[in-house]
Amino acid sequence: MNIQQMRYVIAIANNGSFREAAKKLYISQPSLSHAIKELENEIGLSLFERTNHGAKLTADGKDFLQYSQQVLAQVSLLENRFLSKEQREHHFSIASQHYDFVAEVMSRLIKEFPEYTNFRIFENTTMNVIKDVENFRSEIGVMYFNNRNRRGLLRLLEGGNLTYRVMGDFQTHIFLSEHHPLSRKKAVTVQDLEPFPQVRFTQEDNHYTFFSEDILDFFDAEQVIHTTDRATLVGILHETDAYGSGSGLVKYPERQGIKLIPLENEEDNQLVLIYKNQATFSFLGKKFIAYLEEYLDSMRIVK
Repeated sequence: MNIQQMRYVIAIANNGSFREAAKKLYISQPSLSHAIKELENEIGLSLFERTNHGAKLTADGKDFLQYSQQVLAQVSLLENRFLSKEQREHHFSIASQHYDFVAEVMSRLIKEFPEYTNFRIFENTTMNVIKDVENFRSEIGVMYFNNRNRRGLLRLLEGGNLTYRVMGDFQTHIFLSEHHPLSRKKAVTVQDLEPFPQVRFTQEDNHYTFFSEDILDFFDAEQVIHTTDRATLVGILHETDAYGSGSGLVKYPERQGIKLIPLENEEDNQLVLIYKNQATFSFLGKKFIAYLEEYLDSMRIVK
């Protein structure tokens, strides 16, 4: 039994047939069938029921798949942690909550360093951002702290052998359409927002408020729309009187047809980078931090 055979089993299960799995794996179907037959003979179990309509996992196959996925997850962790120097030099990945400026900073890196062959931007939920950095998938994570979430998030960072660096403070802003009834106000209050729906980014566990990516997730809106996608959020803002909350670190909100309005009487938040304890940043990691600092300076973010 070997790692490659485990990957073959997962590919067949995911594609529903040996033929489709072989295509995705870029090997011949006879080679794939032979590898699975060897595995089945070795462990003395039948993993697939082969029919005219494809391949279906047996009960033993389902158990084997479950254990294989756990093993391959650990293999992936090892590969990410111990990439060769040559591979690290041509790979750069960051994880982030949903921020427009991340794409702008990464685009600058992509254009200036075409010799790097693999860029990755993992834009996801708060817990997944932390896990991505913890498991060495990303060199740097981007998120925010404030007095409501700091204690819970610091506990998670400590558990993952992670630390953080404060990039600057920012004021909470409300995102809404240019046609929203509040769009002409220079600043808004929580009371102003009470009659309107709120759009929030979905998180793993809504019971723990420190996971929230939306700074006003603690405000009890009468109607809430949950989404995982930034484009969907903007689309909802365009078509309804809903609002969202965030950092306001967007250079050209009018290009998206939205307005950013400061929220009054709210504490400032901190934009932070998270990374492994005692990490040595790669060349691109250092460049990313420098370019992000330039971006924040242009937005007049206070350190």
